[in-house]
Amino acid sequence: MGSPARTTSSLRRSVERHYDSLALLYRTFWGQHIHHGLWLDGDSPPRQAQESLVSHLARRAQIRRGERVLDVGCGYGASSRWLSRQLDCPVTGITISRKQAGWAKRHNAKTDFTAPISIVRADAAQLPFAEECFDIVWVVECIEHLIDQRAFLLNAARTLRPGGRLALCTWQRGGGVSADDARVSAVCEAFLCPSLASMEEHRRWCVEAGLKVSEAENLTRHVSATWDILLRRVKRRWLAPLKPLLGRETRRFVDGFPSIAQAYESGAMSYGLLVAAKPGR
Repeated sequence: MGSPARTTSSLRRSVERHYDSLALLYRTFWGQHIHHGLWLDGDSPPRQAQESLVSHLARRAQIRRGERVLDVGCGYGASSRWLSRQLDCPVTGITISRKQAGWAKRHNAKTDFTAPISIVRADAAQLPFAEECFDIVWVVECIEHLIDQRAFLLNAARTLRPGGRLALCTWQRGGGVSADDARVSAVCEAFLCPSLASMEEHRRWCVEAGLKVSEAENLTRHVSATWDILLRRVKRRWLAPLKPLLGRETRRFVDGFPSIAQAYESGAMSYGLLVAAKPGR
């Protein structure tokens, strides 16, 4: 086994290559929001459900107009644009992917916003920002790719101003499920996740970072339909002839869709929302 630094570097390159090489596939299957949808009631279209997840997290974090946001793992910038349009928030979005950053910048340049958006290529494992410069650290389905999630939360807390909040939606292990559970390992292998933490671990790490947890919500039953939709999409007739032409990593990614659906259904995996605040002075 290599040194921690080498392991981290190798993972960073793999995640960067994954999102660069699968840029078209992600936009085809997910659209601009490359995260789960949220169905609290009714049968909303997938894109509307994805925006519902964003608005739900924004409400839970009590984001106020004009608050300065760091969008970690911003993807194609869809959450950043929503926060700018709906809440007049200046947003700095970071992504490890060159293609995601380029697409987000081009799309943003064609759109008028009520507050500025800056897209930066950066590694979430090493946030390149000064202390106490953001009111909100917004993280939707990003820290699953990090080897040391505890270190990330410590670093995120460092960038928050007093009274600022961490707003997190993330894949988690189910309650009482061990880290080496085969169902969890299958998800981690397919989706480049070193491990999945539990809600209890995330809560503890937030407290260790000096944050006070105000919201901790299990959204699994409201988001799991995402994978029913994606499984239907990958079975479309036009995709079948293309599958043998896809690279090995791409095939592994697509073939991993059933594993995450099964992990949710069995309770091995859950989807958590967590909000934690930095005490004010």
